[in-house]
Amino acid sequence: MNRHDPVREPASGRRLAHWVWALGLLSLLGGGGYLLMLREPQQLPVRVVAVEGTLERLSSRQLRETVAARLDGGLLTQDLAELKAAVEAMPWVRSASLRRHWPDRLELRVVERVALARWGEDALVDSEGVVFKPEDGALPRGLPRLSGADEEAPRLVKRLLDWGTRLRTLALEIEALTLDARGAWTLHLGAGFSLALGKAQVRERIARFIRVYPVLAAVGQPSVIDMRYSNGLAIRWAKIGGKGRRPGAVATARSATGISFSATHEDVAKAHPWTASGVAKATPS
Repeated sequence: MNRHDPVREPASGRRLAHWVWALGLLSLLGGGGYLLMLREPQQLPVRVVAVEGTLERLSSRQLRETVAARLDGGLLTQDLAELKAAVEAMPWVRSASLRRHWPDRLELRVVERVALARWGEDALVDSEGVVFKPEDGALPRGLPRLSGADEEAPRLVKRLLDWGTRLRTLALEIEALTLDARGAWTLHLGAGFSLALGKAQVRERIARFIRVYPVLAAVGQPSVIDMRYSNGLAIRWAKIGGKGRRPGAVATARSATGISFSATHEDVAKAHPWTASGVAKATPS
């Protein structure tokens, strides 16, 4: 070997030196990153929470306070998923999203729930069947009331939307809709009477009611209409002192509709309001 040639370091030694240098650099960066994380909330604090979206039931102040109470990081390190969950836990919030804006701003966009109906005595339900209770206990006026088990809410909402649209063609509005523990459906209508559909064949029964109601409305004022028969119905008329049954109402309605039914006056039908000797001889279901 020529004594003037440089002494070459073995390849394995060079690789080891590179690794040592790289690990040292990563350690410095890691330590710096850790220090940056510790200081980031002070160096890059969130100073502004801007609320976007149309608000009717919520206030921007409520939303900002909900976010501010859970801020525990700076603009870069704050957990936005945690803030989103906190906002979406508010009763009137359907969905929320957050975005970071340099240098110190979070943008919060909120979509409110729209109450479709009252649920029981102290809650509301939206068009997706989600039951919720406003924090202040205030319930909007003029909403129909749904009653049933909470898990049945989507089913009741579907019926309300379907039947409400169909009954509106008869100028009838649903004021209350109940699904009881036995699975029986009852409607209370704004025209002043109840409609019992029972548990079975409810689609056929509501269709039959829609077909015959114009004739019934023309001959008298019902108090209760019971559709729980396979080929007929039973009516309890309102008291004759008001807009009750007109003379010949039963015969007129039977002739016009071709459907078997019985009609009883309210004050003689208290004990057996659904007695229907002229109706199909079957137990209402």
